[in-house]
Amino acid sequence: MIPPVKTILYTTALGSHTRPVFRFTVGLAKQLGARIVLLHVVEPLSNSVRFLIDSYLKPDAARELHRQASEGILEKIHKRMEAFCEEELGTTLQETEVIGEVRVVSGMACEVILFEADRVNADLIIIGTHTGSGKRADLLGSTSRRVTLTSKRPVLLVPVTDTDDTEWAKPLI
Repeated sequence: MIPPVKTILYTTALGSHTRPVFRFTVGLAKQLGARIVLLHVVEPLSNSVRFLIDSYLKPDAARELHRQASEGILEKIHKRMEAFCEEELGTTLQETEVIGEVRVVSGMACEVILFEADRVNADLIIIGTHTGSGKRADLLGSTSRRVTLTSKRPVLLVPVTDTDDTEWAKPLI
């Protein structure tokens, strides 16, 4: 017997294939009577970028810039994700029953995804994969690969290619 799916953690990089994977996730959640926790992970600045900032600014100014950049980016992405959901669903997040929470978190993608899956007690993790249409279409992204290899929860990978012509993958025009 398949255990019930009541909470889906849908993680997105907000790339060009966000819409079809989001639509798939919403459709699945509606069929299962589940709620979606929408997650976007903002990875920290690389060491080389931090070094450059620290090289050109005084220590206090560099720390303040790091803090402001981190807080501002998270807030802007959160608002963008809310607007995206409202556009796709045709209603506000408060009025929809399918989206339970929108999260934007800073950290290493795989670690944050697994932590958030535990935090919300997700029954399923959904990740979109952009497989492309070239010769290397069989390779997964590094985050998708790490999550599938280390998760103790079921992970559903939703492949989307540039040539995908399935109805659920068509962009809104």
